[in-house]
Amino acid sequence: MNISYRPPATHFCKGRHILALLLMYLLFTALFASQPFSARAYLVSYPQSVVTAVKDPLTWEAQDWLKAGAVLAISTALYFTEQEIRDWALDQQNTWMDGAADVFRQPGEVLIMLPATALTALGGYLWQDPHTMDTGLLSFKSLFLAAAATGTLQFLSQKPRPEDGMGNQFHKGSGFKWSRDSFPSGHATVVWSIAPILSHQYPHQKWLPPLVYSIATLTSLSRIYEDKHWSSDVFAGAVIGWLAARLTLKSTPTAYLAPTTSGKGITLGFEF
Repeated sequence: MNISYRPPATHFCKGRHILALLLMYLLFTALFASQPFSARAYLVSYPQSVVTAVKDPLTWEAQDWLKAGAVLAISTALYFTEQEIRDWALDQQNTWMDGAADVFRQPGEVLIMLPATALTALGGYLWQDPHTMDTGLLSFKSLFLAAAATGTLQFLSQKPRPEDGMGNQFHKGSGFKWSRDSFPSGHATVVWSIAPILSHQYPHQKWLPPLVYSIATLTSLSRIYEDKHWSSDVFAGAVIGWLAARLTLKSTPTAYLAPTTSGKGITLGFEF
């Protein structure tokens, strides 16, 4: 087994991720405060989406429960085989693969993708491109909701990372520690929360879905390759990200730009 050296994970950055999410949401709140009431519907849609997510299972049909069962079955199978998967992944390590993993890790970085989505929305507003602005706002919300869910599960599940050498059991050790944050994978969550949004927003770009989903898959696999997450962590993160994106698309008003009543500027609004 070839295990190349990698610096230990810096778990203190978890606090920076939380702070970044809150600051960006507060920034949107401040910006929308001067906009018409309809613009604030976007901010209100955040808690409304959470309520929708909680209530949705109450209306599930048989096929929905079958899908949930399939996800649970795959997660269970991965959990009981992830040590073998880890061993195989570590055996593949080489210089070229190390470089590729470093590249594909970036789309899953919260501190990269969070400002990227916000800047996309801001750019769409400044250049009066409502579709680009809407894409940025949808991506930001999806990432925000997914990251919040994953961060909560990471703290509650208390699963050690594979590189820590403590096995893959949940709650192994006493108390709660931020360092036991392997389940689910944050990087997989981030990239899979954005890929479905981009695919949905640009349906006529036939090359886009294969591209964004390939990047999402490679980003997820890089976390196993770099020994940062177990395979079930990555799968769970991908599912959370995908579900957050579908929830966002279903429960978020569409952004639009319109001339002000004076005709001397533009105003931001939202409509379902």
